[in-house]
Amino acid sequence: MTLIIWIITYTNYCVSASGAFTVKSHESYPEFDFDKQESIPYDGKFCQPGALLDNPNPMMPLLDAIWTRRSSRSYNNLRVPDALFNWLVEQSMNAPTACNEQQWKIIQIDDKNIIQDLYGRGSASFLQNTNQCFLACYNKRSDNKEWLDHIQSGAAFITTFQLLAHTMGVGSCWIGHLPNKSELQRMFHIHPVYEPVALVSYGYYRNKVKTLPRKHDVSRIIMKNRFLSDNLVFDYSRSTVFRKIGRYIYYKIPAIFRRKLRDITVPYEKKFYYETFD
Repeated sequence: MTLIIWIITYTNYCVSASGAFTVKSHESYPEFDFDKQESIPYDGKFCQPGALLDNPNPMMPLLDAIWTRRSSRSYNNLRVPDALFNWLVEQSMNAPTACNEQQWKIIQIDDKNIIQDLYGRGSASFLQNTNQCFLACYNKRSDNKEWLDHIQSGAAFITTFQLLAHTMGVGSCWIGHLPNKSELQRMFHIHPVYEPVALVSYGYYRNKVKTLPRKHDVSRIIMKNRFLSDNLVFDYSRSTVFRKIGRYIYYKIPAIFRRKLRDITVPYEKKFYYETFD
């Protein structure tokens, strides 16, 4: 027995000394602190990613990038050059994809008339003040329709793009408030094999963004081995059924009439909801 204990102890020592497979306790993992990070100025309430415009930092610590990135819907009038956009896309192509097929197609949109048309057709209202965006598309040919491989692969690209763009002083917003996909297919002449995944607006930060706490503690997110429903809370203050019906009818109306109704529909656009729900 003593020999067995000695062998186990010695093996653990060798593995630890080699620097591989070293297991740390939760308490020893790095904790993020807005006040201590030095990647972006912080005044106790607002981060100021606009400072990255003059001092881009693609090598900033990953935790800093994750915590200080927030969706941005208002941008500097200075346009992001194509060279930087191309670089961001090239780096983002390291994102994971189903079976490593890497079947992205990116439609870069910087024509203000096209962006205004997207707004007029019923897209997110802040687009009318946006100068640049892109539509991420992905090849939808797959035998795994149940899990929507193409949507997951496109989403991974967008996440990677947003994090990296942030480090370069470029804010962005992931947009799903759009006309029906079939309409976008026709509008942008998208090949039928490819499906739009989402629109992403982007531009240099103006100055500051508000930091918001996460809505849930990690202990409410992680479940061991099975889904636990006992403590779930659902308290909705909006009628999702009527909103779904209204949305369906609205986007079935021809675009020529939708444009005329745009000012009337803006107040009913999808907004943030501060409700208690899981």
